[in-house]
Amino acid sequence: MDPYFTRAGLTAVALQQRIEPDEARIAFRLQHIRPRADAVLVTHAHFDHLLDVPEIMRRTNALLVSGATAVNFTISCGLPRTHCLIVQPGSTRVIGPWRIWALPAAHDRILGWLPFRGKVSPEHARPSDWRLGEPMAFLIEANGKRIYIDSGRTLEVLPPTQIAPVDLAILGMALPDSRKRFRVAIGRLRPKYVLPSHQDDFFAPAARGFVFGKLSDFPAVARPFQRHEINSYLILLDYFRPWTIP
Repeated sequence: MDPYFTRAGLTAVALQQRIEPDEARIAFRLQHIRPRADAVLVTHAHFDHLLDVPEIMRRTNALLVSGATAVNFTISCGLPRTHCLIVQPGSTRVIGPWRIWALPAAHDRILGWLPFRGKVSPEHARPSDWRLGEPMAFLIEANGKRIYIDSGRTLEVLPPTQIAPVDLAILGMALPDSRKRFRVAIGRLRPKYVLPSHQDDFFAPAARGFVFGKLSDFPAVARPFQRHEINSYLILLDYFRPWTIP
């Protein structure tokens, strides 16, 4: 889900320098997971979600499940169209043991600004060339377990109540918009476990281990759990540490 191992540096992103997938970093990180994957799910087409996906698909033989912008980018990188599935909110796909629902989503704002909106530029060289595309969330069901995943949202677009309860909610927590909708989203999903994601410093190499990003606020995320105001378990994982849903 939104795999990103290259970790372009902050300077390169801020100065809009050329970025490209780091094949050595991708190969090293893929040693920590199974050599084959059924699918890669991409919530939107920004570089920190899509940059590494074509190379990961080549190495794992995975199918891509995402919106049209991410799929068109991936095809432009030489991946076969038959390995790319375009979905939109309301779509359902069955891949191996997984049933995958695409759900509506909305990207967080940065100081009121929606970053890099629109379609992916055909040049895909600078970070801003990876345009937002069509943001979405996913509900995955397999072996009787239901997992909801998004990379962040706003209060204007919330998870549908009819999918509750879920076993695990993976909720993006990168920016204030996501934290504002956090309690409401949990109330709608009624998850047994909550994994707050997209709160790491993704400008730093993954070899450093998990480090909170400068815009994250994990104490605020954890506080309602510590006060027993949320009837769910909070999960925090380091990179590449396996965890099984009980």
